[in-house]
This record gives sequence, structure tokens and C-alpha cells, in this order.
Amino acid sequence: MPAGWSASAPTAARAAPGCASPLAPVRPVSARPWPQQRYAPERLAPLATGTGVTVAVIDSGVDRRHPQLTGRVLDGTDLLDPGGDGSRDCAGHGTGVASIIAAAPRDGTAFRGLAPGARILPVRVSEQQVVEGRESGRTVSARDFARAVRWAVDHDADVLNLSVVLYADDPAVRAAIGYAVDRDVVVVAAAGNLHDAGDPRPYPAAYDGVL
Repeated sequence: MPAGWSASAPTAARAAPGCASPLAPVRPVSARPWPQQRYAPERLAPLATGTGVTVAVIDSGVDRRHPQLTGRVLDGTDLLDPGGDGSRDCAGHGTGVASIIAAAPRDGTAFRGLAPGARILPVRVSEQQVVEGRESGRTVSARDFARAVRWAVDHDADVLNLSVVLYADDPAVRAAIGYAVDRDVVVVAAAGNLHDAGDPRPYPAAYDGVL
């Protein structure tokens, strides 16, 4: 699972802008990615497809125009630019994560999601990207990230996907994760990208009950 951005200090509220720069163009995946060779979706499909499951992707938003996500992205929320429905993705990260989860098979594209029957509930909390080794772009505060977790739980998410790493134990985030776990919501969180820096303890991945 991609380990994405880190929560930041609060930023001033502003009107929802367009993306500062367009995403780089992409080409269809013509070769079958090695993780799909390992997990073999065709073998998983008879056992589970994700049908009936809502996965909240708390990330940079999810672009519902993605052709392999058509009909799979619900109206969510935007805590970075309030008033949005979570469908604007200025980083591409959340859309990528959602695609790993729920992208439908498509002729001419070797890539597909592992649970194409799942519904995606987008919760936008970041537009952060790593450019030339440096993080850039806005993120919400840890307190607003905790709000995002609670919002997703209260809007019937069965699973929370958190490609998010904080390197400090924040009480509001800890309480929000406990709120989700106590309600039998499956919480999946990233372990971080700082192996070369000694693998500092990542939160919320380090909390009890989190995968």
C-alpha cells in the first residue's frame, strides 16, 4: 500500500481552487503488474469481490472520472477545501489508491483492482506530493485528520484506507481510530517511507486494532 503524506499544522481556510498544475499524463498499463501476478485477482474473485463493502479512502481525493472507477465513487467530503465532495484530486495519490482497491477490469489495460465490487467513499485531506525528494502542497492538521476518520465512520464506511503517516502520537487521532475500531470498522494504514531514517514509529498504523 502506498505510504503517502504526513499531516501538517493547520492552514488558513480558502476558497476551493482548481489544481495548481495538471497531473502528468499517463498511459494504460499494458503489462500485468507484479503484485497482481502475486495476488492473482482471478483466484480471489470466486471468494470475494468487495460487493457490498464501502471503503473510505482518506487521502488526496478520488477522481470519479477515471474510467475504471465509473460508478464506484460515492459523494464524499473535502476537509482541505470545505464544500467539495472529495472528487477533486490534485496529487493523483488517492485516485491511485482507490484504483488498487476497486478499479474494474478494462479491455486493453492489464491493471485492475483487487475488490472491483467495492464502493469508494472519498475523503480529501491532502494535495501533498513529493517533488525531487521534497514534500510540497497542503495537508490538513492532525485534528482535522481525526475529523476525517470520524466522518467516514459516521457515513457508513466498512473499511478505512489511510495512506497517511504521522510520526507523533496525537490524542485526537488516537481517539478517532478507537472510535472506528469500536464500531467494527476495518482500519488499514500505511507504515511510512522513512526506512533510511531509522523507521520511526508510524501512527495511526501503530495503534491497536489497525492493520
